[in-house]
Amino acid sequence: MKKFGFLYAAAVGTFVYVLFSFFWGCDGLFVQRQQHEQKRILNAHTESIQKINDSLILEKTALEKDPDVIAGLAKKLGFVSEGDKLVKINGLSFDSKTMYDAGVPLKALESEYMPEWVSKILGMLAFLAVYLYFLTKDIKAGLFLKKKNPVYLEGIPVYDLPQI
Repeated sequence: MKKFGFLYAAAVGTFVYVLFSFFWGCDGLFVQRQQHEQKRILNAHTESIQKINDSLILEKTALEKDPDVIAGLAKKLGFVSEGDKLVKINGLSFDSKTMYDAGVPLKALESEYMPEWVSKILGMLAFLAVYLYFLTKDIKAGLFLKKKNPVYLEGIPVYDLPQI
């Protein structure tokens, strides 16, 4: 295991980094879920504003073209009474106490995600943990002990002796 312990540890560290980046990174699955939810909320908000806009356009068109609508609005605002003749004069504006609900301002929220450096640190910690595990396993197996290779000459162990 002495030869491949470093490679296994590097593979595990890389896997942990990719895993955290894939799920909780700035483009991860949880951020994508948050963005889809915001898109749904914004689409619903846009549809309600579009309905308000359509009704205001219809009201404007009716006020420009239909004299009965103009007369009805003038009576409602108190400009004319029963029996008065209605004359339309362009350019005059009136203060209406009608408040149109244009909706609530809605801003897109910033997505919450794990910073890239946290993923890198977690990957490095996983690498170190696995590497230390393999290292201690190799030390316990005795792979780092220096062994003297005995040479046997006629039954007597002879160690590496300097030759003269």
